[in-house]
Amino acid sequence: MNGKKLSNAQYYTYEARKKDVRWLHSTIELLLEQSERGRNEEIGELFTNETIEVAKKLLELIETETPQSEDISELYSLLKFYKGVRNSDWDNICTHVEKWHWVANIWDNFEGILELDLWKGVEFHLYSIAKPLISEGKFLRLATSVGCYGHVWLRIEPKIKQRNIQIFWQINDDKIIPFYYIPTIFEAIIDGIIDYFRKTNIALTGIKIIIDNGSYHDVDSRSIDYRIAVTIAWRKAMANAELIPYL
Repeated sequence: MNGKKLSNAQYYTYEARKKDVRWLHSTIELLLEQSERGRNEEIGELFTNETIEVAKKLLELIETETPQSEDISELYSLLKFYKGVRNSDWDNICTHVEKWHWVANIWDNFEGILELDLWKGVEFHLYSIAKPLISEGKFLRLATSVGCYGHVWLRIEPKIKQRNIQIFWQINDDKIIPFYYIPTIFEAIIDGIIDYFRKTNIALTGIKIIIDNGSYHDVDSRSIDYRIAVTIAWRKAMANAELIPYL
């Protein structure tokens, strides 16, 4: 993106991946030793074997000097769809792959737009929105030690003739929100769309989501703060959305 580099790209070189793989070995070992670790507390179902399987897939990619970008993307899609509904190890693995996916597959050619077809090849009842929505998300907690500061505006517009989801970054001033929060903000939006589907059985498509404003604190802002701020903005928007079937 205009020659800017993601700071975490340095952690996904082959040499860096090999040095920082112990956490994944430990995760696999703990899941093998403690099957209850893979349980989803809300529904009481075990996902230990599934979590071990994706951990081993990630380990294989990490230990491959030049993994195929399609393999990273495929693992990302699998992890993403079940993020938040399996267990904490699954979510930690997903977070790692999200960052790698941006480094390997998105950032070098990123020009402020991400197009998604989340429901490709699957038969869901698709919906869009009838009218544009504007929603603000703030997560602020200023403190003398460690504070929190995330603030974004989302504009969501219907794109009825287009069977996909488009996410646009339209902030050109890093003093508003620095560019290195883009992956976190985009991933939080995708999480919101998938989470909305799981809770309502409504698969959204034909929409355009624009991030064009917000703010930043040079001491207190962190990635997690923007993830929470986006979640707040998305939920507020969906609470006020008028949905229409997508034809």
